[in-house]
Amino acid sequence: MKNTILFDLDGTLLDTLTDLTASVNHALAAVGLPPRSSDEVRSYLGDGYAVLMERACGGKPSEEALKRFTEYYAVHLEDNTKPYPGVVDALAALAAKGRKMAVVSNKGYDAVQVLCSRFFAPHVTLYYGVCDRLRKKPAPDMLLAAMEALGSDKSDCVMIGDGEPDIAMARAAGIDVINVTWGFRSRGQLEKAGGKVFLSDTKELAEL
Repeated sequence: MKNTILFDLDGTLLDTLTDLTASVNHALAAVGLPPRSSDEVRSYLGDGYAVLMERACGGKPSEEALKRFTEYYAVHLEDNTKPYPGVVDALAALAAKGRKMAVVSNKGYDAVQVLCSRFFAPHVTLYYGVCDRLRKKPAPDMLLAAMEALGSDKSDCVMIGDGEPDIAMARAAGIDVINVTWGFRSRGQLEKAGGKVFLSDTKELAEL
């Protein structure tokens, strides 16, 4: 039994797709580019804001589009975002069992703090997002920082996420990973990235 659980955020604990899509399309309109569908935005997610906007702009980096996205999303990140059904109850059950938990995300640091504090405290109170001192996924920096803060050994930890960067980060950190299939990637995509253990319903989180 693993006593420490490190969670991804977008697509794992929170359904953020509507607000992210609106923010991407606001930025694209501001730089004269056509909008993207929610399915397109879904496929661009997982590697941080800069990569998201580069993909949305057709593979060409745009500092102005990234700036517009970041500014708009900071104001609208809570418009439609919500935990997936059953997630909060599962976290409460895990906390009651004495499990140590943290969130590690390629989302901007401030956004991670705002959303996690709103939805997951007091069950989870340690949150990591992209910042200057820690490299984003798939580098293991945030994961290792969370493990150190929780006082947990690698053998006692498991990563739970919905994307390829989560699998790669867990592998780089030397810990086990469980993949959820209700998020932004299909089971087939996760299997192709090396995923081997899967959860298909949020209710299964509380049974870990």
